[in-house]
Amino acid sequence: MTAPHAASLLSALQRLPDPRKRRGRRFPFAGTLALTFLGLLCRQADFASLGRWARDHWKTLAEAFAINRPYAPHATTFSRHTERCSLDALQTALSQWLRDLLRGHDGFAAATDGKTSKQGYDADGDPIHMLNIFAHDMRVCLASWPVGDGKETEPEVLKAHLTELFATYPSLRLLTGDALFCQRPLAQLILDAGRDYLLAVKDNQPDLVEATQTAFAAATPASVDAQSIEKKVARYRSVGCGATPRRLRMRGSN
Repeated sequence: MTAPHAASLLSALQRLPDPRKRRGRRFPFAGTLALTFLGLLCRQADFASLGRWARDHWKTLAEAFAINRPYAPHATTFSRHTERCSLDALQTALSQWLRDLLRGHDGFAAATDGKTSKQGYDADGDPIHMLNIFAHDMRVCLASWPVGDGKETEPEVLKAHLTELFATYPSLRLLTGDALFCQRPLAQLILDAGRDYLLAVKDNQPDLVEATQTAFAAATPASVDAQSIEKKVARYRSVGCGATPRRLRMRGSN
């Protein structure tokens, strides 16, 4: 993480309210949260490891996050600060920070993929399965949501958070995914939001595979370019003038 990125992260976390009493404060609340966030990125999975990592790199970390203390926080300090922090408020602050960092990346793509956590466990002690939205070009995870709690599949979780995702990252233009996400309702939601999708198709959807092969069989570079230009023109037409944007669609059964 560069110095400007560290400064902007600290600024974003300083917007969070400090829940502690004024008496006895030794470390800034935003500073310890920034250390915790960076430590997790560096694979420090518990507070004891986080404390040792901060101590080993304290001079650099203290300068980066403007912490005027001669020694690093103890593991219990990290534990107390994170316990008192609102998870929803922290997620909002981090999302706003990432959105500001991505302002110069207009029209970027992100991949949707589910992974089982090796460090997080639910109340029953089972590993938590998460749906992640990852921007490969920027090498950053934009969002992560648990799969479960009434939404038992990754596509259901993505559909539930799609509006939130596009509102948080307006420059996100393309979503990619494996064949699990190749579903007509999800694809329609992405199109309705004015975005595009690139989804894998497998042989277990034979009608869709046949329709795809038929659609591309007669395609040439010239015809593809012409359709792309037509699509771009349609996207910028004013609906108020009576024009309806036209989109190239492939028909087939899911």
